[in-house]
Amino acid sequence: MRAVLSNCLLVVFVVLSSTGCKRLKTGAREDFAERYSCPEERVEVRERTDVKWSTVVLGAGTQEAPPAEVKDDPARLAKWNADRTEKDAETRKSLDNLDVFQVSGCGHDELVACAHPRDGEGVATDRVVCFQGPKRANP
Repeated sequence: MRAVLSNCLLVVFVVLSSTGCKRLKTGAREDFAERYSCPEERVEVRERTDVKWSTVVLGAGTQEAPPAEVKDDPARLAKWNADRTEKDAETRKSLDNLDVFQVSGCGHDELVACAHPRDGEGVATDRVVCFQGPKRANP
């Protein structure tokens, strides 16, 4: 009897815990469908593990140039470059924690990055937030 009760409790726990977790791919589909008023069955989603979100958003490198007063002082320029490199690395690491998807349908095709948002108690696995990248000419 005790084994049956344990098994029942285990099944209930598994069912309850699995219903509260939304897949990131599902969130990407729902977000895209809502944004473009596109029926979900017409939305295609493909995970892009080969794409880093930092590269999509920031490009290959930083474009910012140092101010003239810094540029003309070698010690200040070295510090300016080191500070930018450190900040860039932190930003890229944070962005690359997002999962990237290529989503298309209803005449639109784009890359999005999705994650489960954090709330006051941890990660809200029942919700997904997605971010659009810059518009691309050819995905």
